[in-house]
Amino acid sequence: MLSPDDYRRASEGRYSSHNGSTAIAPVPGRPAPSNVTDGRFFGDDTWTTLGAALPVEANTAETAARVAAVYFCVSIIAEAVGSLSLEFKDDNGPRNDFPLADVLAYEPNHLQTGAEFWAAMAFAAVLRGEAFAEPVAGFDGLEIWALNPLRVVSEWGERSMTVNYASEQGRRRLLPQQLFWFTGIADGGLRPLVPWKQAKGSIDFQLALEVGVRSFFRNDRRPSGIVTTEQKLTDESAARLKEGVERWKRGGTPVFEQGVKYDAIASKNTDAQVVELIKQRTLEMARYWRIPRSMIGDDDGNAGNNEQDTRSFVNWALRPLTRRIEQAITVRMLPPDLRAAGVRAKFNLDSMLRGDSATQWKNAVLARTASILSTNELRTGWFGLARIEEPWADDPRTALNSNRAADTLTGGGTAPQDKVE
Repeated sequence: MLSPDDYRRASEGRYSSHNGSTAIAPVPGRPAPSNVTDGRFFGDDTWTTLGAALPVEANTAETAARVAAVYFCVSIIAEAVGSLSLEFKDDNGPRNDFPLADVLAYEPNHLQTGAEFWAAMAFAAVLRGEAFAEPVAGFDGLEIWALNPLRVVSEWGERSMTVNYASEQGRRRLLPQQLFWFTGIADGGLRPLVPWKQAKGSIDFQLALEVGVRSFFRNDRRPSGIVTTEQKLTDESAARLKEGVERWKRGGTPVFEQGVKYDAIASKNTDAQVVELIKQRTLEMARYWRIPRSMIGDDDGNAGNNEQDTRSFVNWALRPLTRRIEQAITVRMLPPDLRAAGVRAKFNLDSMLRGDSATQWKNAVLARTASILSTNELRTGWFGLARIEEPWADDPRTALNSNRAADTLTGGGTAPQDKVE
């Protein structure tokens, strides 16, 4: 019995066996048989190239990000970080009276806004485990430029770190004091764990699944029937049969001869469990990045309690990352005098935790009643309304039963209806 390799050598005009090498003239017009275990059909040379054009293994972060579930999990965290407002506070309240505050919050460089910059940095950190930026002196003052992750090679040693950066001007070696950076979780050493590498097995499975599903659903690339005959086909009959099959694949009607019969092969999508596999792998990716099930569209997720899922997303996916960024800004960007004055960077997560409109209004009343927030803080911070330029509107301890609006209208006097005889 000939092996698949023997068949290939025979198709090239030579067959080698234990009796010696024998020259065999290939039959003109007949397709060369191929190994049936390598995913190809007889004569279908393009079958193997179908999967070769698509990656089936995640060897780089870019390949991993091509998986829809990975991109969704990473991008939703990055976009959420970019949407948060960056604030600076000390023990007495907000501190935005220094130029660096506007640079970090609104315009890190002349090509990016604060939302774009922090979303890009968060995307790199969530996918690769680390993100680097370089502060430079520009024409308008300090600028911060994110380093291209494709050109960064970080070297983490024992109590040391350097970055080799292949810029367009050449390779540079950057020290920690020249950079701004933050990382993800690390093990006992300094080197952070790379999230996409930790999930590589699941990502490879997802890539293979996507390649298989694409091939499965291509009508001209999956067998939906076989043709059989008990008669011996001549070269002319084989050529006409091949032409008829090609016509059938393009939507035409073939005419079979010499007793050729067509038997359909049916395969239901439910039998292949393609949908179940895709759901399972998507849920697996969500576990790696701690995304709630309802946010990835899972049918079994807690879709009825969106507020609770949002809180879980903020607590376990956003808060750990924003805490790292806040401390990195405070330690690696703020001047020593501001740090000595107690100035700290803080992302405002309150906007994501207020719930729906009814809950938001209820919480606002509770915050004002408990003298936690003033009227102006609620108006400007929660509802985007204009300030009330009165001293009582800035004092959270102002009594709620005093008719301050009437006092303002009457020039500071007590309203007639509030006077006590």
